Amino acid sequence: MDKKINYSALRLKVGLELHQQLDTKYKLFCNCSTQMKEKIPIMIITRKLHPVASELGTVDIAAQFEYLRNRTFHYQVFNNESCQVELDEEPPHELNKEALDTALQIALLLNCDIPNEIHVMRKTVIDGSNTSGFQRTVIIGMNGHINYKGKRILITQVTLEEDAAAIVSEENGKVIYRLNRLGIPLVEIDTGILEGYTPEEIQEIAYLIGIMARSTSKTKHGIGSIRQDVNISIRNGPRVEIKGVQELGLLSKVIELEVQRQLNEKVKEETRAANLDGTTRFLRPLPGASRMYPETDIPPIVITKDYIENLKKNLPEPWTKKLERFKTKLKLSDDLAKEILGSEYLNLFERIVSTKKVEPSIVASTFVSIIKDLERREKVEVNRISENRFIELFDYLQDKKIVKEAIPEIIKYLAAYPQNGVGDALKELDLKPLTPAEVREIAKEIVEQPNITFEKAYGIVMSKVRGKIDAQEVMKIVKQMMK
Repeated sequence: MDKKINYSALRLKVGLELHQQLDTKYKLFCNCSTQMKEKIPIMIITRKLHPVASELGTVDIAAQFEYLRNRTFHYQVFNNESCQVELDEEPPHELNKEALDTALQIALLLNCDIPNEIHVMRKTVIDGSNTSGFQRTVIIGMNGHINYKGKRILITQVTLEEDAAAIVSEENGKVIYRLNRLGIPLVEIDTGILEGYTPEEIQEIAYLIGIMARSTSKTKHGIGSIRQDVNISIRNGPRVEIKGVQELGLLSKVIELEVQRQLNEKVKEETRAANLDGTTRFLRPLPGASRMYPETDIPPIVITKDYIENLKKNLPEPWTKKLERFKTKLKLSDDLAKEILGSEYLNLFERIVSTKKVEPSIVASTFVSIIKDLERREKVEVNRISENRFIELFDYLQDKKIVKEAIPEIIKYLAAYPQNGVGDALKELDLKPLTPAEVREIAKEIVEQPNITFEKAYGIVMSKVRGKIDAQEVMKIVKQMMK
């Protein structure tokens, strides 16, 4: 990849659309659960979708393209997580008040103007991701901004909408969707055109917008809960929309690769899908402006001044400030501070570091590195461990009953035996901390072996004391003994 591209000379223009699921109890227009825990569908329904003309009498080009693909859609229905509303057999219920409150808080944190009346609209979508052939969406904020490196980044609008169904598979014109994601409240945040920024800076801007949304602590975590769409063009070129960038760290690479593609190919206006490696694939023509029309089943909602003033009084601390506090007061590195902010363990992290005399970086690393590594490499079911067990773990660390090196093994034990405590883990795993004198006694015969190197001696000693004393302390002891 060419790192010397002059993006300013290319007149790189980027528009971001960030989508964040809200962690509400119920869906946006019904009382179905948003947990998505059900695995076995109770039924499957089949549909064909076709486009309809807008109020202006025109049919959207993207909708017409999807219709001509002649696909059949099969929807998995799940108990307690989908109902007649998702099946498009019943009108939508009243707009979820918890979701509206949260979305408005996000809009206020982004310095948006709030309309005094909001209207639910229908947006034509016939790729099968919605049984009705449209998505319900509500504009709840406009003309906002955030600050980045002394510049004002325009937030053109914030919308509250229903998430789409999740695709399971597609083969020979048969597409299978899961209906339990359809209808989960989703906030979309759109920026103005970003020009004069590098792909890395645009990724940073997306991160800042994302943490402002998550400042409410009412957003979902995990793969699929956050998605970025990005519109890209270069000098004298068409606009290309790339949908579904799920990993924020991939955004700059997606932009870089798309710029290279536009430099090397003849491109046209279109919508493309992001692949996991940062490349993209054709999805459909770029949608036009004729795909929005009013939702006639839901009356307009009045937003009073008192309502907004009450939300303003209860706005949470913006996570941009929390990020700086983590770096300055807690002495976390920039990367570690950002990672813990995006972690589902954020609230537990803050609770522990505010009540225990433990090094914040150890606590943060436990939640964003150790746990992630155990889950990915060893398939440890960390979600079986209660918050109280983690609090107990750091009580032991605070009281010097364990060393930080013991944390991974203790977590593995607690996940396997969630009914047991940290004390049980110490007994079962023999992880009682060793004193330097005890380590010297263990190391004595090892370092006295003829022709043994420091590296080999250190490795043998560590294999005997791992998890019972700090590794740096072991290194120091072995070095002293081998002088």
